Amino acid sequence: MALDLLDQGLPSDAVIVDLLGAAQREVGERWLRDEWTVADEHLASGVTQKALDAVANSVEAPVPHGFVIVACAEGDWHSLPAQMFAEQLRANGFDVAFLGASTPVDRVAKMIARHRPDALAVSCNLPLYFSGLTRLADAAHGQGFPVLAGGRALGLDPRRALRLGADGWGATVTDAVTVLDGWQDRPPELSAASTMLESAAMHLDASSASLAATAFDRLVAEFPRMTSDNDEQLARTREDLAFIVQFVAAARLVDDPDVLTEFLAWLRTLLGNRGVPPLALDAGLRVLAPLIGDLDTPAGEMTLAALAPAKPMATNAQPGSAPLGVTDTRPRPPRFPGQPAGRGQRR
Repeated sequence: MALDLLDQGLPSDAVIVDLLGAAQREVGERWLRDEWTVADEHLASGVTQKALDAVANSVEAPVPHGFVIVACAEGDWHSLPAQMFAEQLRANGFDVAFLGASTPVDRVAKMIARHRPDALAVSCNLPLYFSGLTRLADAAHGQGFPVLAGGRALGLDPRRALRLGADGWGATVTDAVTVLDGWQDRPPELSAASTMLESAAMHLDASSASLAATAFDRLVAEFPRMTSDNDEQLARTREDLAFIVQFVAAARLVDDPDVLTEFLAWLRTLLGNRGVPPLALDAGLRVLAPLIGDLDTPAGEMTLAALAPAKPMATNAQPGSAPLGVTDTRPRPPRFPGQPAGRGQRR
């Protein structure tokens, strides 16, 4: 179908966004509604990947007027959205080197030094990897190259991206092209100094496993019936508590509580679709809040505030982990609805 649409004269941008991107969003929504399993999701994402490769190989790119390296934030294994973006950049007249999922910072730095691009573009699809975006930005700035950031984790305006050290932000490829073209005439002022991230938030993120373990023990003490859950349910509960702490830390990194509340709105929807009462999530938040507050008072207050009824999901709603106690998906990091699982293995 994708190639047929190209033959009919539809621009490759439209095929990528309106067909392949829309298909991936529907895949995620079906999983969210508990209509598809992870296996179904992976199968459909593989079809999208093949279609994207076919589109890329069928479109003759215009003569390039700039060179951009495109990478995923370190730790982010959701490479398909970044590849879609890279192919759209190529169709808009840029030579592109796409590095795939979660390329280590030192490898990206070597690539930048060897090829000297006009810019580094970083895709970040999960708030959990905000610090990975910052590490890439610092590596590029250290060699004098600007950084453009995008991806659903960065929200609907530039604030998160700029706070994490990027020099520009784009919600769409049109935005990105405008920024990149502007930099060719007037490059942004860069600093070789490392981006200063909130130390309390970084410590909170590093402490997520231990906080989750303590919170789990307190939950079991408060709700003894949890001991009747099977091993997978108990393991997932511990995992989800850690994810909540990590999202709180991510929200603190960019000073934006919406990172947490959007995640929780998504998670409440997921719980409801699988027959799990929202009270299970609220119980976890109540137990976590004082533990988080002991490390970072503003983060603890943010967690308590999240106990209020969650606001409706924004169009860029953040992903969540599998819900507390739900066992119909394999253990894996949370991700955006509509985003495929990472296709590579960790190096």
